[in-house]
Amino acid sequence: MPTKTKGKTSAKERLSPGDLDGLVLAHLRKRKKDGPLTVTTVAKGIGRSSGAVANCLARLTKAGKVKQAKKSPRAFVIAERKR
Repeated sequence: MPTKTKGKTSAKERLSPGDLDGLVLAHLRKRKKDGPLTVTTVAKGIGRSSGAVANCLARLTKAGKVKQAKKSPRAFVIAERKR
């Protein structure tokens, strides 16, 4: 059960299916100018576990929404839309 602090729900509240995808994509868009971001950087930026973010990024890569820019350490960028 999520904890409440001064009327606010904690950042660790359970997400609905697909919500993590939106958080990760929004963070990658927001930090686009910073270049490729590692799993750890994204996880710390959105306050979620690195394992959950790594799984999410793998899923988003497979869907073509993000690209893996570096293999070691794994770093990702938002995929550019083709016109």
